Amino acid sequence: MPLSPGHKIGQYEILAPIGAGGMGEVYRAKDTKLGRDVALKILPPEMAQDPDRLARFQREARAVAALNHPNVVTLHSVEECHGVHFLTMELVEGQSLDQLIPKDGFAVDRILDMALALADALAAAHEKGLVHRDLKPANIMVTRDGRTKVLDFGLAKDIRTAGPTEATATSAGQTQMGVLMGTPPYMSPEQISGRPLDHRSDIFSLGIILHEITTGSRPFRGETSAELAAAILRDHPSPVTSARAGLPSELASLIQQCLAKDAAGRFQSAKSLAQALQQARSQLASGAVGVKTVASTTSDEGFWVAVLPFKHRGADSALEALAEGLSEEIVTGLSRFSYLRVIARGSTLKYVNQTTDLRTVGKELGARYVMEGSLRQAAAKLRVAVQLVDALTGAQLWAETYERVFNSDAIFSLQDDLVPRIVSTVADQNGVLPHSMSAVVRTKKAGQLSPYEAVLRTFSYFERLTPEEHAEVREILEAAVHDAPDQSDCWAMLSMLYRGEYSLGFGTQPDSLGRAHAAAHRAVETGPSNSLGHYALAATLFFQKDVHAFRSAAEHAIALNPMDAASMAFIGMLLAFSGDWERGCAMVGRARQLNPHHAGWYNFAACFEAYNKGQYRAALDAAYKIKMVGYYFTFVARAAALGQLGEQEPARKAVQELLALRPAIANSAREHLGKWFGPGLVEHVIDGLRKAGLEIASET
Repeated sequence: MPLSPGHKIGQYEILAPIGAGGMGEVYRAKDTKLGRDVALKILPPEMAQDPDRLARFQREARAVAALNHPNVVTLHSVEECHGVHFLTMELVEGQSLDQLIPKDGFAVDRILDMALALADALAAAHEKGLVHRDLKPANIMVTRDGRTKVLDFGLAKDIRTAGPTEATATSAGQTQMGVLMGTPPYMSPEQISGRPLDHRSDIFSLGIILHEITTGSRPFRGETSAELAAAILRDHPSPVTSARAGLPSELASLIQQCLAKDAAGRFQSAKSLAQALQQARSQLASGAVGVKTVASTTSDEGFWVAVLPFKHRGADSALEALAEGLSEEIVTGLSRFSYLRVIARGSTLKYVNQTTDLRTVGKELGARYVMEGSLRQAAAKLRVAVQLVDALTGAQLWAETYERVFNSDAIFSLQDDLVPRIVSTVADQNGVLPHSMSAVVRTKKAGQLSPYEAVLRTFSYFERLTPEEHAEVREILEAAVHDAPDQSDCWAMLSMLYRGEYSLGFGTQPDSLGRAHAAAHRAVETGPSNSLGHYALAATLFFQKDVHAFRSAAEHAIALNPMDAASMAFIGMLLAFSGDWERGCAMVGRARQLNPHHAGWYNFAACFEAYNKGQYRAALDAAYKIKMVGYYFTFVARAAALGQLGEQEPARKAVQELLALRPAIANSAREHLGKWFGPGLVEHVIDGLRKAGLEIASET
């Protein structure tokens, strides 16, 4: 019997019905203890009395509880009250995807963003041995801020524990009733025919959804269930480009591959599909079209990056699996950086057993940069050597050797340790690749830069932080967004430049934060899954003193790209300055581990944390590690710490260097510091500056 508003189950008060399905009814409810609204999924009494159905309900709980992903609904608890079994889950505010699909499909950038979110969600589930088995638009929510979340893992199947008799998509009880588990229009051929299935069934279902959000219609149709089943088993749909002209051919190919009748012909993992989608989205954002293969990639199209299959010595299958996993996940990790153009892994597989000059490889692939790695094992010790080469000049840009204990049962742990370090070191905003690319485009005149090159040019500003560099890059980016108003990266970078007017005092124009906020919103709108846009938005919200919104946007940015150490470090520093010193400094510490070649400003958090605690010697030590001689805040940190330590001569010198950069700082110190710190720390720093010899008036 449906529950009415006001009915109570334990600590939960029913507010309104949300929906119902084969696995139970769903309600909006108030958690009276925690004061939050949740979604309650309740198993009907007749099902609770059925051991098989109750087991599947409990399996749903284990499946969802095992997932922790921004694009999967969060499970809060599994409970039973007076014989009623139910789940409490995150309440997702928004609309289901089936209510939002336009008649002719979404815009291409929206399709790619949504597809990537769904592929990432499935990859997270599949890595834990779970198959959704009922993926459809009605089970996908689009939140009010544009995020995509997969709901209802009620039909998820733990393939690690499946027995030989669990060959079909039905339970024993439902087989007797002739009820298929799943939704026929989105079923895979193996589901329709009752054959054994695995995670690739979800990829087929996702292919149907991608076809629908691209064209506005499903690829398989029938007047009856039998006709629909026959179409799924028999028909080969035309490419989406037949129904909608102007689509990137690579998008059509991706969808077509997902819809292969034989599971062996589809993408073999959701992670591989996500990688291809990420590359397609990155190229769209940068002005290119599609994911390039060897045949269509040429060196004059930009700074393409190729990751060769990692080599290994010995016949150990675990070592071979690790080598393959490292190269595959590095490609996936690099593809998360929207400003990188990464060659699809399929184009590099021919080099798996070859020893070739990297300049030759770069020429053959059309790649400016080539990464290669090797694995060597000696007893329990593993040595992983990686290098990045500029294939045009032959110069080695970066090389690193990692030594770890090798355990064949901990391959995934090794990958999770090494891949983020390698990816962040070469790819984040302070990484080897942005440094090299920006150095090349910096020689070009402003009018010669494409929108993509304008983004790369911005990295030079991040390295220098001078008023002159700021003015030049701001002009370049304003021209870029005028020429390419749908390029998310350009808007994100422009937001950072506008924010710099306010936070750094560079070339200040009216309403700096308002323009920064507007540009960040454009970045998020044009690229909802672009972490740079959310990062730019988070930083702007910090300076607007909207701490709650800042922390929410910051968490979302990091979730979208946890390998971007530069964004993590800056967000961590802002978190610390907002008062959450412990968590903020821990994030900066993690960022330092990911990219040991980080910028000097990473030390600001540790410097002011120590200063805030009165640990002035530690603050000074951190200040000297900043090493940004052209940036005035470097000398604020040094002078304040030296002043508190009573070291007058070096303090006086630090003040002189500060005044050389900011002659009027004595009159504006409180204003500048107040942009970054709370009132207590502002006065604490001013006290140190006074003791260093800077004459600052008392607050009136």
